[in-house]
Amino acid sequence: MSGTGFVRPPRVDTQERPRRLVLLVDDDIRSARIFVRMLREDGFDVEVVHDGAHAIGRLSRAPMPDVLVTDLQMPYADGIAVAKYARSENPALPIFMVTGYPEIVAARAKAFDPEPRIFTKPLDYPTFAKELDRSGT
Repeated sequence: MSGTGFVRPPRVDTQERPRRLVLLVDDDIRSARIFVRMLREDGFDVEVVHDGAHAIGRLSRAPMPDVLVTDLQMPYADGIAVAKYARSENPALPIFMVTGYPEIVAARAKAFDPEPRIFTKPLDYPTFAKELDRSGT
């Protein structure tokens, strides 16, 4: 996730809903820290891993996250491989792909049902947060 493009939206009222677990997969450690902080401030529990192999390892054990947010290009396994593994474990898992290569993801995402939601870097966090919130309803 690019370090630029994060704009702090108004906080979402999280008093009425249980906290959801987000697995964030991104090899850009600095951007991931910012992203994690914003997600936690919006009422999500967040686990972060920095490569595809660790993401697959995390997805293989309980509890399964409620949402997967992944970058596309990462060491050891790309975001598509992570998403495929996640869906093999939970076919209904909401998947958000954040990438600088949306056309690559869009072409490969057609194999998924439902398709992952695709967001372009730099991330428009307010729009992302609205979609993430909707994925839990």
